[in-house]
Amino acid sequence: MEAEKKGQDSDRITLLEQQLADCHQRSQRYESAWSELFDQQKTLREETLQLQHGYENLRIQKGGFGFKMLLFSGLGGFFTALVLCFIYLKLKPKDPHTSALHHFKRDHLFEYELALSKGQFQEVKASLESAMQKSENQPIKTDLEIIRELLEAAEKGR
Repeated sequence: MEAEKKGQDSDRITLLEQQLADCHQRSQRYESAWSELFDQQKTLREETLQLQHGYENLRIQKGGFGFKMLLFSGLGGFFTALVLCFIYLKLKPKDPHTSALHHFKRDHLFEYELALSKGQFQEVKASLESAMQKSENQPIKTDLEIIRELLEAAEKGR
């Protein structure tokens, strides 16, 4: 019985040693698999960080490019509008009153000032009467009448 017990104990010890070796092998396999997974996770984390960094750089570049293009487009539109407004103001037709008054001043103002400084009120009044009759001065007829009335008042007050 003792021999049988020793045999059973020895078989049990052998079985336990075998199970211990299997557990040790399994733990080694799990450890190596865990090490591979850890290395793989580390590699994937580095790739993710690189992709995020590349994405951030691209986003900054696109944002900078978009802002620059928006700025250049806005400035281009502003200067184009400025040039077009300048051209419009220079080329737009003047209203008849403004152009007629400008021509009348250019043609007669110096003569009237000279004649009035010499006291020749009647000549200036006659010139105003003839200017009121001309067709090109019809838009400024009321202005010429006001000037004539001022001239008469100045002549009376003299």
